[in-house]
Amino acid sequence: MNRTQAPKIKTVDAIDLLPVEQIKLDNGIPVYIINAGEQEIVKIDFVFEAGKWYEPKNLLADFVNRMMREGVKGKSAKDIADIFEFYGSNLESSVSFTNAGFQLYSLNKHLPHILPLMMEIFTEASFPEDEFLTMLNNRKQKHTERLAKNDYVSNRNFLSAMWGPKHPYGRVTEFEDFENVTTGQLKDFYTQHYNAANCFIVIAGRLDASLIKSLNTVFGSSSWLGTKLSKDISFEPAPSSTLRQHTEKKDSVQTSVMIGNATINKYHPDYDKFSVVNTVFGGYFGSRLMANIREDKGYTYGIFSSLTSYQHGGILEVSAEVGKEVSEATISEVQNEINAMRNDLIDAEELDTVKNYLTGRLMRSVDGPMKYSDVYKGLVLYGKDGNYINQYLKVIRDITAEEIRDLSQQYLDFDKMFTITVG
Repeated sequence: MNRTQAPKIKTVDAIDLLPVEQIKLDNGIPVYIINAGEQEIVKIDFVFEAGKWYEPKNLLADFVNRMMREGVKGKSAKDIADIFEFYGSNLESSVSFTNAGFQLYSLNKHLPHILPLMMEIFTEASFPEDEFLTMLNNRKQKHTERLAKNDYVSNRNFLSAMWGPKHPYGRVTEFEDFENVTTGQLKDFYTQHYNAANCFIVIAGRLDASLIKSLNTVFGSSSWLGTKLSKDISFEPAPSSTLRQHTEKKDSVQTSVMIGNATINKYHPDYDKFSVVNTVFGGYFGSRLMANIREDKGYTYGIFSSLTSYQHGGILEVSAEVGKEVSEATISEVQNEINAMRNDLIDAEELDTVKNYLTGRLMRSVDGPMKYSDVYKGLVLYGKDGNYINQYLKVIRDITAEEIRDLSQQYLDFDKMFTITVG
């Protein structure tokens, strides 16, 4: 081995993916199974159509998800926590705009004790008033603390300006929202959304037939079938006509800058290629924005652009915290980099670097059953399967400098972007 020479970079033509089996429980719940791994441990994702898109008023989706394990029929929040601790299991919860759910980690041998408890959480949550008031006061206090942070305020202003204050993507939490939510409303939302008709499951780890049988025994009953939610719920965006907005904070030494606009989501045929464009622009540490505004100008420790896909739209967003005295210069440099993306062809070396970075990130994201299950859950939400992974790899490998320039001209337009500053 000659250690004076760097190893050759090999092109990855395809990623060997773990097989995914799809079954349905007796009540119709789709289950996606990734049976792999050496350890006797399993991760189970329970995903429900119970996100913010469906809530009739602010906070319901989040509060319901948080309150579900604060008490069930015959068990207190402490009882539930003690059971998970005794069996060494971990339960995490999450809420997005469209979906909400729970992620369970457990040793296989303890699932006969844990799965029935999960079913109780899904069907017998009691929403005790004392736990609700404690959570309400804690969340109100956190909201107060966050309003003192520039980046929190700029993000609120950014989303509200882009979508409008009545759109789920643009509706932000106000103090009066905490006064207008009740446990009765939480119970109604819980009953409508946390049921078998609005659920799918992704399970990963070292599995056997008895575990799948147990899953069906516990969750396959028609007793919690519920009603499938309508897909016809829609909201019309009402973006602000004012693209440039500033909130002054006299005692602040830094300014939070957010620049961006509504854009395409994963249903659009250009999305995958545009994600490569975004990576070049500001999507990784070696991006154009970082090279210019962090390394060359020294205006900030970090500036990134992100491309976020939701079920009903997408967001392109540039964000950074900069000194007040250089906030206008930062905005100007972002505009310069957008113009360069639109007008100039990327050189071969930079394009190869981005392709190698994205290929490596994609390979790491599906390395092992647990990681792959996270990716696969996202694929299910957009009606895709594992074939998408290598399709995206081909997009990364084949995209050209001309396509990056042309897509930039189509989707990167500073004159149509919101510029939100706080500080």
